[in-house]
Amino acid sequence: MLVAVLLLSLPVRATADQPLEFGVYGGRDFTFGGYVGQPGTHPAEPDLTMNRIVELAGGHPFQYHTYAQWNDGIPAWLESQIDTAAADGLEVNLALKYVPPSGHEGDVAGFAAWVKSVVASHPQVTAWQITNEADFPGSPDTDGSHVDAAGALIAGVEAAASVKQPGQKIGFNWLYDLDPAADAAFWSQLRVRGGPAFRAALDFAGVDIYAGTYFPPLYSADDYRDFRDALVYVRRTMMPLAGLGRNVPIYIQETSYPTLAPLRTEAHQARALSAYIRATQGLNVGLLQWFELTDAQSTLGDGWGLLRPDFSRKPVFCVLKRAVQGPAAPCES
Repeated sequence: MLVAVLLLSLPVRATADQPLEFGVYGGRDFTFGGYVGQPGTHPAEPDLTMNRIVELAGGHPFQYHTYAQWNDGIPAWLESQIDTAAADGLEVNLALKYVPPSGHEGDVAGFAAWVKSVVASHPQVTAWQITNEADFPGSPDTDGSHVDAAGALIAGVEAAASVKQPGQKIGFNWLYDLDPAADAAFWSQLRVRGGPAFRAALDFAGVDIYAGTYFPPLYSADDYRDFRDALVYVRRTMMPLAGLGRNVPIYIQETSYPTLAPLRTEAHQARALSAYIRATQGLNVGLLQWFELTDAQSTLGDGWGLLRPDFSRKPVFCVLKRAVQGPAAPCES
């Protein structure tokens, strides 16, 4: 009895937060115009693209985020990207989207088998994002448009965890969209359908946050507060519904803030990223990734990148570089 009393009286140690790492999606063609049939364009410059990402990393841990989907497999160009990034000292963060091949809509077991084969054959990948925005329907870029995307997420995470290599991390992502009823239903599904096996397989809970861009408020008066509110909502309201405690780090798999004159200036974009970084403190956020590397050439003129279409550095590029390497890192925008 005395031993039990002594054990109960010992202080409970809080789980230490993961250090915040950074990453970027290396894309160059996203624009609002794509939603109305006017996609952006940008010449392919693979060497310059990788050089700029390596410059951001500066020898520090840095994640290169990219995407594959079930109906396409892992094409040769993507294999080359993965190998190049790993050879350049970058950590690869690969999303495996649930986009079924013809005749496989709702084939959760088939998707899980594909995930298992891809994870087993790519030991050079650091982090695996299983499915892409499975909570969000109505877009060709999101998995929520397909049958039983939540089931694919759960089965895919468990399949990936069964073959992962030491040091590899398994997780998913969720699009923050401020619909409390749908949000609660999605996260509750993960608890009810996933159960202990799913929770044991999970290394991170991913979230995509586009504060002041897609969902109210469409323009942020306070970039820090809006981003912080989103993270607190995920950590304290949504994750507990899935049985996920504070020991599970949040990975911000996607965030961005587009330049679009006159209100969305390059200087405001840089201030927004600075605010987002500050907003992560104290919530066990292990990763913040920017979407995307380079602005597209678009008729609308919205620029989501860290770089202009000619690969010159925007002020936001320097904000990210100094967040990774330290405030003294040299950078010219």
